[in-house]
Amino acid sequence: LRAEIRELESKLQAKIEEESGALDAYREDTNRVMCLELKEPCRWNSTYQQLKSYVMRTGDLPPVPSACAAEVDRRLSIWVQEMKSLVFSKSERIINAPHRIEALESLGIEWIESSEDRWNSMYGKLVAYKRRHDTVILPSFMQCRKSKDKDLTALRHWVDVQEAEVKSGAMAKRRDRLKKLQNLGLPWKLTWEQDWDHYVVELLKFRSKYGHLNVGLASSPSGNNAHSDLSEFTTQLLERLKKNSTVKLTKEEMRDLGFKGLLGDLNRMAQCPLGRPSTNGNQGMGILRLVPLERVKEVNYWAGMLEQLKFYQAQTGKLTFPPHRGGDPSTREGNNDFAHLRDWVEVQRANFQNKTLEESRIKELRNLGLEFDPWHVMFNRLRKYKREAGTVRLPKDYKSNVSVDKSHDQEKEDEELTVLCKWVQDQIRLYRKDELETERKKKLRKLGVKLTKGHMGKVPWEDRFEEMMDYYHAHKTCLPKRDGPLRQWIIELVNLIQNGYVSNRRQKLIDQERIGPYLRPEVIFGSDSPSMPSSSLEGNKKRKAAVLAQPSDDNSGDDAKKVKIEVMAV
Repeated sequence: LRAEIRELESKLQAKIEEESGALDAYREDTNRVMCLELKEPCRWNSTYQQLKSYVMRTGDLPPVPSACAAEVDRRLSIWVQEMKSLVFSKSERIINAPHRIEALESLGIEWIESSEDRWNSMYGKLVAYKRRHDTVILPSFMQCRKSKDKDLTALRHWVDVQEAEVKSGAMAKRRDRLKKLQNLGLPWKLTWEQDWDHYVVELLKFRSKYGHLNVGLASSPSGNNAHSDLSEFTTQLLERLKKNSTVKLTKEEMRDLGFKGLLGDLNRMAQCPLGRPSTNGNQGMGILRLVPLERVKEVNYWAGMLEQLKFYQAQTGKLTFPPHRGGDPSTREGNNDFAHLRDWVEVQRANFQNKTLEESRIKELRNLGLEFDPWHVMFNRLRKYKREAGTVRLPKDYKSNVSVDKSHDQEKEDEELTVLCKWVQDQIRLYRKDELETERKKKLRKLGVKLTKGHMGKVPWEDRFEEMMDYYHAHKTCLPKRDGPLRQWIIELVNLIQNGYVSNRRQKLIDQERIGPYLRPEVIFGSDSPSMPSSSLEGNKKRKAAVLAQPSDDNSGDDAKKVKIEVMAV
């Protein structure tokens, strides 16, 4: 075995030497071909020879274009930057000519220089400048150019770029760099608006870790506060929250704090001197030590979500959320803003059903107006719909007018109406199976929902007319502000009245209630609004047939004949 191993090792070594020799020969041939190609007359080779002469004369590559004194050197610098860009983007113009890449590398060009390495290199030059001159305030850019010091000109250009990034807010994403420059002595600071997002997130992390927002209490035993910047920001924030403060928070900033659940805690801190708790400090710290940290985090998270829910209710006036939508995620963009609140509320309802929700939390949510029973949630939505649409006599499947362009809010209302139609049909189905509770039957009947089989199907004309009159007495207008079966029925009725296709018996009922003037198009749709929606030809034929089929009074035979003649003429 040892002899076989030695034999294999010798063969492997011979193979390695053979391949190494072949590789050296290939490199020599390639180098010979490369040298011949570089001597060919072309624009690239001409520029390369100029760059080679510059490197041999000065011993270094040309600086950045803005630091070049001569026009020829500036063009060479631009050409070098262009070659670096081609290699970085893997352009075929340079990738298919590897001998050119090797030729440029032989002059000292480095292709892979990360922005981090370049930044650290320039930062090191700035540190060296401060060590020599005991200051980081450089001369002006024109003075640097007049001095003909290329390194100083490049350093001044780099410092100007860093200052521009601080002013534009781009440096907010690289606070480690800003901290280094500030520690070096540069008087640069981000504005309040540029610091806002960063420090609000830091406040959330701080509360999740320590269970409170008193940043001053988190100092180390040696007295050094590891959160000095956050403490300074919190102090300014509390000052702006005070009533007598000259500088106030903007509405967007207040809304941001409300949605993140920080506004309530910060308001309580602003009312106490120096942002301290109202109780004794040592006692408060003792309580924090006794309560487990996980419990503190959970309580603070729950309180924060409750604050967000209160803020959502104050902004929208309700505690219901847009329904989930399937399909393309882009169609759910409008729902993502409150998805976390909707999921949190569902978790609270599930905990209530499982009897794991604390009594104090149940009381807080009920005081806010949140219903834990899904049935009562849907019932309240149906009651609200009746106030806005005037009816709860809903069809099995609601079909809106697809020919009309609708806004996002109208589409959400149509979706909610579809859900309500399905829910009402489910209650009717439970009633027919004798599975609906007695208390729920009473509530549905009192609201106006017809549960018996005799009321299934199309709603009679008289019932719709009664619903319209009830809505008129409550809102002083016939047309409901929300789309639904009653609104569509009233639009059709106005169309029939305008065209003279209402039977004498129904017209008599309209005259008795003295509602006719309020069913005119200019009253229903407004004098400045466009004309009333026109019906299709098929719809007109159906209405004409319905008019002819309507029973009329005995003393109105002549009127009926006149209507028939008019219909025939049309």
